[in-house]
Amino acid sequence: MQAASRVLLVEDNPDLAENVSEILEELGVVVRVAHDGHAAVEAAGEGFDVAVVDVGLPGVSGVDLLPKLRHTCPDSETILVTGHGTLETAIAAVRHGAFAYLLKPVDPEALLGVVERALAQVSLRRERAFLARALSESETLYRGVVENVDALIVSLDREGHVLFANRSAMHALGDEADLRGLRFVDVFGDASMDARGAVRERQCPLVRPDGSTRTIRWTFTPVEQEGDIARIAIGMDVTETLALRKRSTEAEALAAIGTLTAGLAHEIRNPLNAASLQLQLLRRRAAKVEDETLRAKLSEPVELVLVELGRLTTMLDDFLGLARPQEAERDRVELETLVRDVTRLQAPLCSSHGLRLEVDVEPELAVVGDRHRLQQVLVNLVVNAREAMLGQGTGAAITIVARREADLVSIEVRDDGPGLQGEATSDPFAPFVTTKAAGTGLGLAIVRKIARMHGGEVSLRNGAEGGAVARLTLPLVTG
Repeated sequence: MQAASRVLLVEDNPDLAENVSEILEELGVVVRVAHDGHAAVEAAGEGFDVAVVDVGLPGVSGVDLLPKLRHTCPDSETILVTGHGTLETAIAAVRHGAFAYLLKPVDPEALLGVVERALAQVSLRRERAFLARALSESETLYRGVVENVDALIVSLDREGHVLFANRSAMHALGDEADLRGLRFVDVFGDASMDARGAVRERQCPLVRPDGSTRTIRWTFTPVEQEGDIARIAIGMDVTETLALRKRSTEAEALAAIGTLTAGLAHEIRNPLNAASLQLQLLRRRAAKVEDETLRAKLSEPVELVLVELGRLTTMLDDFLGLARPQEAERDRVELETLVRDVTRLQAPLCSSHGLRLEVDVEPELAVVGDRHRLQQVLVNLVVNAREAMLGQGTGAAITIVARREADLVSIEVRDDGPGLQGEATSDPFAPFVTTKAAGTGLGLAIVRKIARMHGGEVSLRNGAEGGAVARLTLPLVTG
């Protein structure tokens, strides 16, 4: 319920003050009477909306009283009343911001009309002030939301130029970037994006100043109102969401492989072992044949079938290693010792193909994990590098480099081979992805699984000076 308006009546004549009060109360207002300037200032301290002030007050002029009343209640209005109107008094009233200047005797209807208009003016002024504060608070709230939300928010004109970009959008391209006036498709999108209306949703990569690439899903919303802003583009970073979805899909695929493998492993391995034993027995018998030509004819297909059986056994082991639920051992592993053991196993094989295996390991690096599985990771990466470099000629090298990077250990296997081919369109760590004619496509998938079991990650990229670089990162153990 709205409170009644308040009128301050300043009149030194008690009878006249009583009569005027009775007239003003017809407006439903609360009237307070003061008979001199001191009492008027004291009463004004409690607040008023309109003051009706007689000019001829004892001790002080009503004109001189106006500034004090306006200072006490800046949003109020004042009306001067005098029985001796002069031009100087009228000018002074205007100078002090009086709402009206009335001459005695005052017609009641005229007085009521002037006071009513003054009250309306006060009400309108206060409503404007309230709306201005509410608008300012609303703008502050929404600007705070827009500036601090993680989403990229960009307003565009009808030609697709940037009018405004929030803090997240600016940060995505560098905090110092001034995007206003630039074409949206040149800054955030690709050539196929149309921010002027043809496309409502679009997902595209965004290259950040640090060189990393994020995937942004944009939604364009038209603004149905007059003004410069024609569309609002809202971008959500879905990089982690897509990565999580991809890993979930991989996990489902591996679960399906595990179910299949568990059911078939026993049934497959037994016939393989039986066939291998029979072939080895046949090879022994063929070796006893005296006719060399016949012996060769018998031995050649036996050796071929044994090789293929060995490949099938290896493939089965890869399936089991990838799909079987495993837990890593939690032992301290010294990297210098681990890399030395891998080198001792792989250096002779590399040398037999004219390749060097070199090591550059920072001392006193250690991780926690399963030594045998970590060795399997490094062996797989070295074998991949060696096979990629076959035919490179004498002098080519594979280098294992281990360094500390903040709270991580970075282990890189670098080679001088031809580098990666088609890495932009396929994930080399996905199951069954291989460029080898006889490969299973499970080796790198196993590498990634073991890396993640240890809280690490593995990546593959082209080297700055050619060749490929496989990079394994693991949590560092200190002390």
